[in-house]
Amino acid sequence: MNRKEYIAGLDIGTTKTCCVLADVDLETGTADIIGVGLTPSGGLRKGVVVDLESTTEAIRSVVDKAQKQAGNVQIRNVVVGVTGEHISSLNSRGVIAITSPNKEITPSDVDRVVEASRVIVLPPEREIIHSIARGFSVDGQDGIRDPIGMSGGRLEVETHIVTGSSTFIDNVVKCVQRASLAVESTVLEPIATSAAAVLEAEKDLGVCLIDIGGGTTDVAMFTNGEIFYTSIIPIGGTHVSKDVSVGLRTSQEEAERAKIEFGCAMVSMVNEGDVFHITSLGADEARELPKQILASIIEPRMEEILEKVRTELVKAGLLGMLPGGAVITGGGALLPGTVDFAEKILGMPVRLGMPRDVGGLCDTVQSPIYSTAIGLVIYAAKQHAGLRDAEKTAKLRGGLKGWLRRLAK
Repeated sequence: MNRKEYIAGLDIGTTKTCCVLADVDLETGTADIIGVGLTPSGGLRKGVVVDLESTTEAIRSVVDKAQKQAGNVQIRNVVVGVTGEHISSLNSRGVIAITSPNKEITPSDVDRVVEASRVIVLPPEREIIHSIARGFSVDGQDGIRDPIGMSGGRLEVETHIVTGSSTFIDNVVKCVQRASLAVESTVLEPIATSAAAVLEAEKDLGVCLIDIGGGTTDVAMFTNGEIFYTSIIPIGGTHVSKDVSVGLRTSQEEAERAKIEFGCAMVSMVNEGDVFHITSLGADEARELPKQILASIIEPRMEEILEKVRTELVKAGLLGMLPGGAVITGGGALLPGTVDFAEKILGMPVRLGMPRDVGGLCDTVQSPIYSTAIGLVIYAAKQHAGLRDAEKTAKLRGGLKGWLRRLAK
């Protein structure tokens, strides 16, 4: 009989906090969504906690909602997404000599070479969040995904290492703990989001994930099925709303409503005669304005976001080199015209990324706003399934469980 376990993904954002609770099959890693909680939040700014109490209350609220929808299931641990301007990444290499008499590569050797790749110079206030093996090389032969059991004298690995500010991460963990929960693991949000919104075939071809959130736009690029580059752009949907608020002299709430209900990323896509109504600050009645005026305020900020994504593609050396194109998700992706605008600026095919590969309440979460929370669940579910496989294999080949734990970091 397959073992099951509850996994909760917690996406703490600038404008919203979301919890997705899933029933996970530990043998296969498949997840059925059984509870969802969503609430507005204001305790974060650009992925960084600025109000402990507000963030803690938002966490309590969404977890409680998810538990009640799941039939009063009680959870103790959550998988938490992290993002923010403090995040940085690099690709590193590790190399070791195989010292066993028969020169056969063991799980212990893989553990050692991955650990060797993690030996990088870090300031004391920073920590490694992930070190993800991208591929191995045995005696100069590249492109090896699993070297265990092979013969060779020299083992190399290339890893993608993600680091972050220990202080900022500790503050996120503190908010979770104050909500009477424990952090099972922290996962970089674009890596988690890709698990829900990007196809494996797209990763194999080469693809760029763009997650437009409230305070940040998260970017992850994949080549040959593996993560290659990650970046956090400190601009998101709240900046668009603030532009509307200033440009139309209205409240932040009214600007957000106008953006969602009547906004468009490109002026050229708005019909000339279309109008909308908005209430200015201090006014008693709403006034009528052309929708093209609203779009003319939104377009420059959306262009700035997408141009910064293009700059990241250039930095990674992948502009024009990703046959899988781009997948755009997050709340900002819901703005009409965003996909077309992205195709124009990035010069590649772009599609809207929706959560996939989950069962249960899948209709409830069929929106880009849930991509990260669901991705956290899927990412954790795959890690659990990997560890289960490791436990089975370890009975025949000792030490593999620890190796998989290392690769999952």
